This record gives sequence, C-alpha cells and structure tokens, in this order.
Amino acid sequence: MNNAVVITVYDRTSEQHRLTVSAVESALKQDIPVDLFILDNGSTYEPTREWLRALADVRPNVTLQRYEENISPIKLGNMWMGDLFNRLGYQHILGIPNDVILPSNLYREFLRWPRGIVTGSMTGEQEVPRFETSEAMNECTPMAVCLIRKWAYEALMSKDGYFFDERFFMYASDCDFALRIAACGIRGVQLDIQYWHYGSASHRLANAPGAYGANEDRQKFIEKWGFPVDAYEYGALAGDINFRGVGK
Repeated sequence: MNNAVVITVYDRTSEQHRLTVSAVESALKQDIPVDLFILDNGSTYEPTREWLRALADVRPNVTLQRYEENISPIKLGNMWMGDLFNRLGYQHILGIPNDVILPSNLYREFLRWPRGIVTGSMTGEQEVPRFETSEAMNECTPMAVCLIRKWAYEALMSKDGYFFDERFFMYASDCDFALRIAACGIRGVQLDIQYWHYGSASHRLANAPGAYGANEDRQKFIEKWGFPVDAYEYGALAGDINFRGVGK
C-alpha cells in the first residue's frame, strides 16, 4: 500500500525557506516508503523554488506542482485529495504544513490506528522526545499534521458534497471540519506522539498582510454555525453523539 504525503508551501522569506527544507526532509526520512507531493502555492522566494525543483529532479518519489498565484489551501486540499484518492488510488493521505518537523516513525504509528482521522500532538519544543509507540489521548479536532483515510473522505463527500468547505480560505476551517465529521459519525483520534510545529509560521512569516483573512474566516464560521470557534458550544457539539447539525 502506497503512503502519500502532501505538503503546501508558500515561501516569501528566508526563514520560511529554512522551515520548508526541514519539513520536507523530515517527511522523506519516514521509516516507511512515502510518495511526497509538494504544492508550491505561489512562493516568491527563489531559493525555495530552486531547491524544490532540484529535489523533484533527483527523487522519483517526489512530485512538485507549481502554482504561480497563492490560492486557498482549502481549495488545494479538495483538489488533491480527490485526485490522489480517486485517480491514483491511495487509501490514506498524510497532510502536513511546511512549518513542522516529524519524527521518523510518525507515519507508521498513525497507520496503526484504524480511524478515519488520525493526528498527533504538536509542541513548540525543538528537542522532541521520541515515542517508540503511541497511545491515544482523546478524540480531537484535526490538527496541523493529519492522516485522512479514503473511506472518511468518501463519507463526507456523500453527506455534504464536499470535503473541506471552500467558503473558508483557511482559518476556522479545521473547526468547521471537526463539527462536520462529528455530525457524520466519523471518529478521529489524537495520539501522544509529538512533532515540532512553529505555530502557523507557514503563513504568518510570509509578510503578506491580509493574504489569509483570519478574521473574515472566523466570521464565516459564526454565520454558518451561530457561535464563534472559542465558544462552549463548539466543544460540546463536537463531542455530542446525537449531534446532526449541518450549519447554514
């Protein structure tokens, strides 16, 4: 069974470039074979563009797709999951941002858990302890590093007609997703295995004011569900087995 990894890159600065190199290298160092799909989502930093091109030229398991303009990561996720699941036949996809460093056994440990959504525990401490085995912590909203199985993708597509709601550009989409999988009866799991994450640096360090519309996305969440992402209702509904809400 092939193991797909998808990473989205939007580099405009040297600091982002360093993060991208570390994230990509950690994905390629997984202790099981992976096929890495790199989505260059409008990067303007030339060293990143050159490094990605050179990597794809020499690594047969690396596919590089270049987009000249930065577009919604949510839209990209929908496009690529549909292609990888339906056309290329992958049964699971590990999605990561370009501001993380993964332990080499993360993908293998995620696969041990037969849930529709599997995620780990992010930390800002660069000296991440190695977890040789993983234990479940809770059923949790999807986080920065997330494995999605094809059957979960198909269940949401059947229910809503889409996987991620493209009314969101990026922010608050994870909270919307968590409510939708809860309503669909899909069980996720958060494991204790840790990965390093530089808190949204993949976007904050781009120095592109307004590019990601966080406030606008959070307002869209309120309009859809009737409460903000930090409201009590969010956690209560996400864990309510009788919840069948679809939002507006």
